[in-house]
Amino acid sequence: MDQTRSSAAEEAAVAIVGFGTAGVNAAIGLRNAGYDGPIRAFSDAGPQPCSPIMTSYYVGGGRERQECFPWSAEALADLGVELVGDGRCPVAALDLEARLVRTERGDFPYSKCVIATGARPVGAPFPVEGGYEPLVLRTLGDAERMRAAFAAPTCRRVLVSGASMVALKCVEAALERGLAVTMVGMAEHVLDTCALPVAAERFERGLEASGVELRLGQVVSSVEARGEGASPRLEVRFSDGSAEGFDEVVVAHGVRPALGFLAPGALEADRGLLVDGFMRTSDPDVYAAGDVAQALELVSGERRVLGIWKTAALQGAVAGAAIAAELAGREPDAAGAYPGAVMSNTIAVKGTLFISGGESAAVEGRVVEVREDDAMTVACIFDQGADGARRLVGYNVVADADEPGGVAYDTGAMLGLRLEAGCRP
Repeated sequence: MDQTRSSAAEEAAVAIVGFGTAGVNAAIGLRNAGYDGPIRAFSDAGPQPCSPIMTSYYVGGGRERQECFPWSAEALADLGVELVGDGRCPVAALDLEARLVRTERGDFPYSKCVIATGARPVGAPFPVEGGYEPLVLRTLGDAERMRAAFAAPTCRRVLVSGASMVALKCVEAALERGLAVTMVGMAEHVLDTCALPVAAERFERGLEASGVELRLGQVVSSVEARGEGASPRLEVRFSDGSAEGFDEVVVAHGVRPALGFLAPGALEADRGLLVDGFMRTSDPDVYAAGDVAQALELVSGERRVLGIWKTAALQGAVAGAAIAAELAGREPDAAGAYPGAVMSNTIAVKGTLFISGGESAAVEGRVVEVREDDAMTVACIFDQGADGARRLVGYNVVADADEPGGVAYDTGAMLGLRLEAGCRP
């Protein structure tokens, strides 16, 4: 329920800017650590947080809308969080000096603040003419628009621009709707940020066997909407000079942290907000968690943004517990610090399975070992020291069948445990 009060008399609360996975878990962390004071959350996504993991399944028809919400309204109410504007109150600015969250509904003072605004899709880098807006997939609103577009009787051919995990989930959703799909990407292979070529090639064979047309090593030059009633209604020109007609175009070129409400240089940042082991930013009263936070990545030992659901949840919980301790006059418990994480991915498209963890670049000083059979490809990347000793730093598993509990998942789990164990002291 919207409990917005006049800003002049507002009691300072713990502010949570962004109320998705990281933000909700920050509230859970606060309450579990004994904090019983006011928590005020700001969001533009409505009263119930959505899981981005489920949106592509909703688009493809494999899940119902209600399955996109990980928390019930009752569970959220039990947290005692004041959701300003009932989840329809985006933040215009965060005033660090005055310790105010500034919104169109007024200014709200905070004692501590958690930034958990997630990420926003990168827009189309090519001109779009004729008033057409390409589809993207991030929010539930994006998913509802894509679902309606894919289910329309006039939609038969879809172009997905991009070759990332999100791009592949959009490909899968379109295939589930029975649509013809073309995928275009500037890299020579799909999944170029996390897959070795030998693994990507096997995954590509699976895509092509499912009817996906791949146009790799090229990009979209322009999209032009044709006149009313034309079929197909979009003319897409590619960098190789060719043109094809499509009914919808999906843009999946990655995401960027949603930090437009912060003044440039207000907080120390690189690709995201740099945080310590308790998710504190360069301002000790401001924390960050999820896709906006650049925290410890175990394989490299560096601070990196990891767009992983469980990582966002853990970071939010760590931030909440640390804030509760500080507001109670205690130092946060070292045992509750963020332990770091390893980048990992799992995706299956029409039965072809890909699992990865850690590094994917076969740079100088690394050795790649590949094992292939009729069912699976396993590629492992090792750092090799001057003494010849090897340390596992990354792996890819590709299987031609997505069998829950099967050997591919077992292999991925085993390699994941081995990778993490090699990162711990």
